[in-house]
Formats: sequence, C-alpha cells, structure tokens
Amino acid sequence: MMNIIVFFIISAITVLSAIAVISTQRIMHSVLSLAVMLLSVAALYATLNAEFLAVIQVLVYAGGVVVLLLFATMLTRSDLQIKREPSDDIKPAAAAVFAIGLLFYIVGNNWESLKGPEVVGSVKNIGMLIFNVKKDVIPFEIISLVLLAAMVGAIFLGRKEAGQ
Repeated sequence: MMNIIVFFIISAITVLSAIAVISTQRIMHSVLSLAVMLLSVAALYATLNAEFLAVIQVLVYAGGVVVLLLFATMLTRSDLQIKREPSDDIKPAAAAVFAIGLLFYIVGNNWESLKGPEVVGSVKNIGMLIFNVKKDVIPFEIISLVLLAAMVGAIFLGRKEAGQ
C-alpha cells in the first residue's frame, strides 16, 4: 500500500513539473522544472524496480540534457523572459479535452491482453537480453562500426582546413 502512495506522489510531482515546463514565463525556471520532471521520472523507475533505467535517466537526461540546456541558455544571453501575447485560441481547450479523453481511455481499457514477458529490470537481466552472445554479437559489432564511421566522418567534416 505504501508503494502505491509513493508512486502517486511521485507521479503528481512529475505531472506538475511537466506542466510548469510549458507554462512558466522564464526560460531558466522552465529548464529547472524539466530537471525536476526528469528526476521524478527516474524516481518512478526506481519505485518500479527498474534500477538500470533510473540510473540511465539520471545520467543521460537529468545530468546531460539539462546541463546542456542550462549552458546553452546562459551562453546565448538571450532574453530570459518569454513574451506571450494573450489569444482567444481554441487550442488549449482542445488539448485539455483530448487529455481528459485520453485519461478516460487509459483508465477504462483492459491492459491485461498487452502484458509482455516478465522481466525484472535488473542490470544483469537487461545485459543478458541485450548482449546475448549466441545471436546478437554480429549485429552489435556492425552497429558499433557504423557509429565509429559516423564519428570519424563528423570529425572530418568539422575540422578546419590548414589554410582557413
């Protein structure tokens, strides 16, 4: 019972911070709300016993993407206030109606038919699924070579010529 209460509290924090991302007037407040949202998603992963996804969420998104957005915002010295003109547009009302309809669909649907395989989100199980030695070694190595070629090509295209 306590896990369900914690899950709903973290879910509420996630939804409220996501709303704050799109509704705040200042860019820095929006980026910080995004950081709170991404960290609360990582907490949701942790409550669902998916520790690997929680760590990846914190490292990649909360650590990398948010820091990149903060540096980009601070280095561009842009106007840190978003100027919005009031409008009588129907889009927000249509989005709210769509969201409420989607919520009713999600709550009222029987999701038991879509149940996947029972896999615990531990790092060992995910590693065994991803790096299955018997069948997935060759595709994994081919993908790594393609990524290596893309990195070398990006370095080649990005470097300046000696005369420039």
